[in-house]
Amino acid sequence: MFSITPQDRKVLLFSLIAGASANATLSGFTLPEISFSIFPIVSCILAFYCMLEQYKSRAMEGDIPLLTGASFILGALGYAVCIRVLLPEIGSNFFPLMICMGLVFWMLHKVGLFSPNK
Repeated sequence: MFSITPQDRKVLLFSLIAGASANATLSGFTLPEISFSIFPIVSCILAFYCMLEQYKSRAMEGDIPLLTGASFILGALGYAVCIRVLLPEIGSNFFPLMICMGLVFWMLHKVGLFSPNK
């Protein structure tokens, strides 16, 4: 079983925030239905900075880099799903939602939540 330390949880949370704020920034630039705000840019920069500091402070072993990438994608797709629920004229949210659910179950499997306790 793969154990997650509190520092690993921080990196995964920062990557989730970075993914959501990066998608919010791009949505603010490209979609006319969404108003632009400076706060997603600031949160994206701060989340990437904090992730960089975590990576510089210690080595990432195991599946943490892979889970970090999946967490970033989960944040970006999760924000897209939320925006498409609020504004259905943008398009369907079925495929991003299914990908999000698949990523969540895959991450929980990698962490060891679905393995039987001994």
